[in-house]
Amino acid sequence: MAPIEAPENMIRIGQWQTPRPDWLPPDCADTINTTAAGAEAQLATALDSIGIEAGRSDRVGGATLAGAGIGGVAGAAIAGVPVGAAGAVVGGLIGGTIGGIAGAALGTVIPVPVIGTVTSGVAGTALGAAAGAAAGAAVVGIPAAVVGAVAGGTVGAGFGAGVGVGQP
Repeated sequence: MAPIEAPENMIRIGQWQTPRPDWLPPDCADTINTTAAGAEAQLATALDSIGIEAGRSDRVGGATLAGAGIGGVAGAAIAGVPVGAAGAVVGGLIGGTIGGIAGAALGTVIPVPVIGTVTSGVAGTALGAAAGAAAGAAVVGIPAAVVGAVAGGTVGAGFGAGVGVGQP
């Protein structure tokens, strides 16, 4: 099977498609579409090679890929968001404490737009908390999101394949 080209300004992953969001550059959408179409074509070709008729293998391939994509995104969100939030809280507390101590050791006053002047301890706490929260969220949230994406993508692919097989 040849890869299926997505309609203009659309993102197509198997049987699922949506308009390209304005924030996503066209070249990124093209990369997504090309990669997804190639995977779909390879899956359909593999199904053809084991004796599934061409039209049916196309439908099963498209449904499997759509299920894997949707399941992967859902799994990443379900696993990554709460774990990342917890990591942000812990990282923010640790970073805020370290930043506050380091800032207090400087013992200066820092002008802050809109707020006025604050001590270096307060500024250090704020900066340390922000950096710690970002680091904490990334360190634990990203791996959890990856695990969730793999698990969700696997379940979604299985569901999509079942839906695709059931299509006439």
